Amino acid sequence: MRKMNSTYHLIVSTVFIGVLLTFSIFYLTNMLTEQKNGIAPTCYDGSVIESSEPFSHLRRNIYQQQSSLDLVQEYQYRVFGVVNSNLVVAGKNDFLFEIVDTEHQYNYIEDYIGNYAFTEEEMSLILHRLEQTKLSYAERNAEYLLVIIPNSQTVYSECMPSFLGDINENTRLNVMSNYLIEHDFHDFIDLTVDLRAAKDDGLLYNNTENSLNSLGSYYTYKAVYQRFSPNVLENTKLLERQNLHFYQHIMAGKRVAREAGLADVVENHTVSLSNRTKLNYRFTRSTANFSSTFMLPYYTPSEISDSPELLLQFSNTWEQLQIEPFFSNTFSKVTYQTDLSDDPVIFNVAKPKVVIQFIYENELSQLLP
Repeated sequence: MRKMNSTYHLIVSTVFIGVLLTFSIFYLTNMLTEQKNGIAPTCYDGSVIESSEPFSHLRRNIYQQQSSLDLVQEYQYRVFGVVNSNLVVAGKNDFLFEIVDTEHQYNYIEDYIGNYAFTEEEMSLILHRLEQTKLSYAERNAEYLLVIIPNSQTVYSECMPSFLGDINENTRLNVMSNYLIEHDFHDFIDLTVDLRAAKDDGLLYNNTENSLNSLGSYYTYKAVYQRFSPNVLENTKLLERQNLHFYQHIMAGKRVAREAGLADVVENHTVSLSNRTKLNYRFTRSTANFSSTFMLPYYTPSEISDSPELLLQFSNTWEQLQIEPFFSNTFSKVTYQTDLSDDPVIFNVAKPKVVIQFIYENELSQLLP
């Protein structure tokens, strides 16, 4: 019996020493050949091991190793459905939501819970600027329409983490929309109701990025189209949903997934317009800032066709690419501008009867003077 115990202890000791030596060799090798690209900016708890002492090298390779932290992030998400990040929060149905938009000084979570609305003074400034913009275009015989695309967390609020509760009524977009209506400014569309109503048709947003997919862009186009005058509606043809073909596909996680270190873990589910869709238009001009299309077989001015020339302004090229097949297949001449400025050169090329400005909910601060 004693001999059997001795053999057992010998085997256990040998295995333990073998494992210990393996890890020692591994970390010693890492310590001697440490590469900067293998080291994360911080440890899991946000601390940084900066010392160059040999023991610090070892600790850095254990606690600040990028591959190790990626592995921890992956299994934390897979097992517990959470993300350890100051930039991203994990929602339901594989939705990842941003926390902060540093470019526009915007906090998604604070807005979601109702703590980020514009002040009365800010809303007054926005109203004044919108009225001035409308007047400026009206003096050039063009109508103005602001189209606000809600955040993915606004349309898919049921996918936000349960601990945040329901979306608050005092979000920046909701409060601002009510303020504009109360002050008789109606030349805008808050797409929240339209897009929430369209969710039964399929996924409208990318689940790993705060952006519309092609199906969401179609319902954006439809909501805008329905705002045109009866005369325009009679002389143009809406692209009907049943005549369009969309397909859902999967790709690597987009920007928000990359920010969370989960690009290879959380796949992006998106919807694209089938290439079977006939593109009944051609490009007539294209530069770095704008492009114009004419409907085939030839361009018919609005004085003849009652199909107004459009100038569509976007804050990025992605939205333009998504929505282009819908508007260009409907209106005789459409010009797409990749910024929101009132550019006289682009305006003179577009010669629009209607200027439509698209802006995301997280970008509303751009409306401030």
